[in-house]
Amino acid sequence: MVLWRACRIARETGELYGTIVASGIVAGFAFQSFENIGMTLGIMPVTGLPLPFVSYGGTSMFAVRIAIGLLQPIRVQRPVSASR
Repeated sequence: MVLWRACRIARETGELYGTIVASGIVAGFAFQSFENIGMTLGIMPVTGLPLPFVSYGGTSMFAVRIAIGLLQPIRVQRPVSASR
C-alpha cells in the first residue's frame, strides 16, 4: 500500500524534482522489500537488509521515516486537479 501511494504521489506531482525524489523512494522501498522477501523464501542471497516498516533497526527505521517525511511535502505541493 505504501508503494502504491508513493507511486501515485510521484505520478501526480507537477514538478520534475518531486517526481524524481518520489520515484527514488519507491525504488528503494521496492528493492528492500523484494530483497528481504526473496531472502526469506530462499531465492535471494542472505544480506543484512531489513524489511521496511517491519524489521526493527534504529538506523533503518530512521531512514524509512525520513523517506516518508520527504514524500509528504511532495504530496502537499502537488497541483490541484480539476477532476476531483
